This record gives sequence, C-alpha cells and structure tokens, in this order.
Amino acid sequence: MLKNNALGLRNVTLYITPTVVQKGHAATFRCTYDLEGDTVYSVQWYRGSHEFYRYEPSGVSVTQHFSIPGVRLKPDLTNSNSTQVVLTDIEFNLAGNFSCEVTTENGPNMHIKMDSKSMSVVQLPEHPPQISVGREPLDYGDILRANCSSHPSRPPADLKFILNNITVHQSESAVLRRANVRDWSDLQLELQLSFIHFDDGRLVLQCVAQISSIYREVAELELESVRHPVPARVIHPSNRAAGTSPGLNRAIRLGAHSVLLAFVLLQAYY
Repeated sequence: MLKNNALGLRNVTLYITPTVVQKGHAATFRCTYDLEGDTVYSVQWYRGSHEFYRYEPSGVSVTQHFSIPGVRLKPDLTNSNSTQVVLTDIEFNLAGNFSCEVTTENGPNMHIKMDSKSMSVVQLPEHPPQISVGREPLDYGDILRANCSSHPSRPPADLKFILNNITVHQSESAVLRRANVRDWSDLQLELQLSFIHFDDGRLVLQCVAQISSIYREVAELELESVRHPVPARVIHPSNRAAGTSPGLNRAIRLGAHSVLLAFVLLQAYY
C-alpha cells in the first residue's frame, strides 16, 4: 500500500549548496529526512522531470546515475551517497529546478515524500567595474556626467551610482553589450549638483556592480571640486614648476630683488 501522508516518513528537505553557483564549479544536493521507524526503499534526485541519481539499498546496484538529454552531468560518485549528490564542472544549462524524492517502507505500507529547490548558474566579471567622468572641477549648479562599465558576465551585473554615500542612480536593466554568451553592463549618470551633494566640499563617486548575493564590487573616484580641490589631481599652469606654491614663488622673487638692490648699493659706494 502506497501512502503520501502517513505518520512514518517526514521532514523531507532538499538543500542546494550553493544555490547560485559559478560556471565550472561544483554544487552539493543534500536530501535530509526523518524516517520515524520506516526503512529507506529509495532516494531519487531529479533535475526537472529527469532522474539523474538514485540510492536504492536493496537494489542490485546501491547507487545509480543517469544521463539527461542535452545536459552534461558530471557526478562526483566518491562524495555521493544516501543523502547527497555532488555535481562538478557545472554548465549554464544545468540551472533549473531540482527535487529529491524519498520512498520508505514499513511492513506493507510505503511512504513517499518530495522537496524541490532551484539553482542558478552564473559567470562573474573578470575585472572590477570602471568609472569615467566628464569635466572637472565641479561646483554648485554644474552637471556631473559619469559612466560606469562592468565587464562581461552572465547574467549582466546590476549597477548603481553612489555619491557621498547616497544612491543617486541605479538600474536593474542597464545598457547591455553582448560578448559571446556574456554581457557588459553600462550605466550613465547625469546629475545637476547642488550644495546637498557636497560633503565638506568633497565629491566621492562610487559605482557598485552586483550579481545576486554572490558578487559585489565597488569602484570609487574622488572628483575634483571647486569647494574642496584634490591636490593630487590639480593640473599646474605651464609657467609654474609642479609642486611650487604661489607663496614660494613670491618669496623667490623678493629674494632676487633684495640681492639686486644690495649689488646696486655696493656699486654706488665704490
């Protein structure tokens, strides 16, 4: 007799670790259950409606693995057993819904319970995001124009701009550029600045690139501000030596004038 809601088998739960896996990496599909006096007849793992691994202690072969049409499976049989399956070198087309089904027996009764979870497959950018900006230095009323690019990934990264710790622009569907099976993400910012955007005269612009909970990278750039110049980025006029301050220039000129005056007085005396 087959039963789904008997008091024996209970708490069948599938855990996928990680639920968001990088392409080429491995994932573990762990199926936990409470027998409550029952005996395991079989534990079966499915991707969609296709079975790909079975544990059957009373069978001719205790463990079996099966192929799925159009999907490459590489089970790690050494680390797969009655409660878990490990798949290695995961590809994009393996993403989807997975299930584990537990069948137990207790005398003439058989109990079946199942749990399902989904898994995503991603490929992360190889480099952090990059920021480029328009003209500087910037002041109240100026237009801040900036672009942020995140390198190819799948899915494309979500981008947002943060100015002095305040989000000023974000998009979950930034401009995309295809690179093989991956996409670049581009996000543009055009913002008229006011006093509320400055922090003690400073402007610190960040671009955050994020993919699900598995990836987060930040690019940061301190912009030149009329209200708070950044010395390291000041371009000196061509007639002034780099690193020479106006005060030092005046001191040099005064010293030269003093030497010339002393020379004239000496000539007049002799």
